[in-house]
Amino acid sequence: MQMNIKIAYGYTLNDYIGKTGIEYVCEKYLKGTDGKKQTDMSVDGTITGEYVTEVATQGNDVILTIDAKVQQATEESLKNTIEKIKTGGFGEKREVNAGCAVVLNVKTGEVISMYSYPDFEPQLFVQGISTEKWNEYTEENTKALLNRTTQTAYAPGSIFKMVPAIAGLETNKITIEENINCAGIYPKGYHPKCWYYSTYGRGHGDLTVSQAIQKSCNCYFYEVGTRIGIETIEEYATYFGLGQKTNIELVGEISGTLAGKKLYDKIGETWYYGNTLSAVIRTSRK
Repeated sequence: MQMNIKIAYGYTLNDYIGKTGIEYVCEKYLKGTDGKKQTDMSVDGTITGEYVTEVATQGNDVILTIDAKVQQATEESLKNTIEKIKTGGFGEKREVNAGCAVVLNVKTGEVISMYSYPDFEPQLFVQGISTEKWNEYTEENTKALLNRTTQTAYAPGSIFKMVPAIAGLETNKITIEENINCAGIYPKGYHPKCWYYSTYGRGHGDLTVSQAIQKSCNCYFYEVGTRIGIETIEEYATYFGLGQKTNIELVGEISGTLAGKKLYDKIGETWYYGNTLSAVIRTSRK
């Protein structure tokens, strides 16, 4: 007398299943399908035969756009930069505990490297992470499990100046050849200062748009913002996709906030001229 025992290999305790990142998003492609094997066994436990009833199929490969060498360089550069800031290598010492960096292919938008610091060791989660390590990764000053490239939003600062520069050129409110003077203190609004004045006590002088971008002159862009207005700044920022999700193939992406008159109207607040002066160099954090 014998009986048949059917063993179907599915998601067992030993299966590796993508829980986060690209492994989670592409789980259905990476996993493939499980096979089944039937084992014939007699009443005394002797195996009398084994054969496959369903053949397993291998999962697909997922090819990333990440460049390993650029990724390594990005990680090392960010770590070194954060350490340099902490030790005063760029001037004033600052307590910096975290940061992130992304490198894109400017022609295709593909992600060449992406790094969030501090990072963590994913292999520790396979067999069960220790309480000590878990506490280290989740403490307030660390939050190593947070992907800062997609799950946080920061005021972009002076890199935003490219947007009003293009808006001003496209709307003919400025020209490539025109010089605008930076005296260090802008004479309108709340009289905001250029960073150069705060550091060196003087302005940049006459600048073209290219020179203003090169020197990151605040006063130049205060004038650009005055000429084009917040509505035009918002319009061109939207063209660049700011304030919107990129729809990258990762879970948990949040969209940035595009500070401007539309947002203030929506939340019932008044947008003042001084807000435009802050927004044009993108220090607004509303």
